[in-house]
Amino acid sequence: MKFLEAVLKQMKCYSVLFFTLILGFPVHVMAEESALNFYVTPEFPESQIDDTRKYFHIQAEPDSVQNLRLKLQNGGDKDVIVRVTAHTAYTNVLGSVEYGQDAENPDPTLKHTLDELIDTPEPITLSAKETTTLDLALNMPKEYFEGVLAGGLRIEEVKPEDEENTLQEEGLSIENEYAYVVAVLVNNDRSSIKPDMELLDVFADQLNYRNVISANLQNFTPVFINKLAVEASVQKEGEDELLYEARQDNMQMAPNSNFNFPISLEGDRFQSGDYILKLKATSKNDIWEWEKKFTIKADEAETLNRRDVTIGTSTNWWIMATISLIVLLFGIFIYSLIRRRQHGKGE
Repeated sequence: MKFLEAVLKQMKCYSVLFFTLILGFPVHVMAEESALNFYVTPEFPESQIDDTRKYFHIQAEPDSVQNLRLKLQNGGDKDVIVRVTAHTAYTNVLGSVEYGQDAENPDPTLKHTLDELIDTPEPITLSAKETTTLDLALNMPKEYFEGVLAGGLRIEEVKPEDEENTLQEEGLSIENEYAYVVAVLVNNDRSSIKPDMELLDVFADQLNYRNVISANLQNFTPVFINKLAVEASVQKEGEDELLYEARQDNMQMAPNSNFNFPISLEGDRFQSGDYILKLKATSKNDIWEWEKKFTIKADEAETLNRRDVTIGTSTNWWIMATISLIVLLFGIFIYSLIRRRQHGKGE
């Protein structure tokens, strides 16, 4: 899809070394060999469900404390400052689960967040050739919960304050472009829960300054929705013509999360009026279908059209040229009328 390719190019990308889940399976994606100056190895407690995995998957009783241990190794000749932060998993606009960042607005159905349940230390200095371990306390919720809590530990290198200040004085921005992310999944038991979804809203929107119609999809269940496929179409109310369509396969939604599925206008302008969205979502044997009416207001359309970077100014030039032509013709007409009157008086 050209639109998604453009979005990916415009998005600020980070090179990240992941120990995480994609579509329910663990994946190890390597960054550049010189990207990170240290190594991270998770060491699992007895409550680990499967110690052959490269991420934490803990099953423990309510109100217990579990120890998440990280082995850090600095293989370089310089000291490294390392920071560990905890995050709650969410679903991004591309239909992928983010483990190493937090959602701007967590889903209201999310009862417990891992970033609040895991105690993380202050940044530590890892000396050259040093190996150390960090113990992080996972405080299980006091009450029993169904399903899974999902999140991750982000382990990244940070610059010393003096180096950071120097770069800031020189007008350079500081970005932690490389990090390890170790996924963390937490259960009270292994009971099976059927996933379910809802279409919460449809509205005119923009993604990277490009006009889209966003369909907000919610997974309100405490389980992953895997191998999610979505197909959507938009048409004017009362008309059969399909104006815009979108389809995306192999997506995944985090437990108790929502995301905006984008339907690109492919460079078209928003037109005010009433519209109908038809959307079908499938995950394995589960199927959900919705039909929802939504309205685009004139002032809303005008504001978004002005901000869309793909909309050319050719239409504006035609309008200006047309107005100029009308003014010119009107001027010629007035001039001719005055000349005729003057000519009549002269006779």
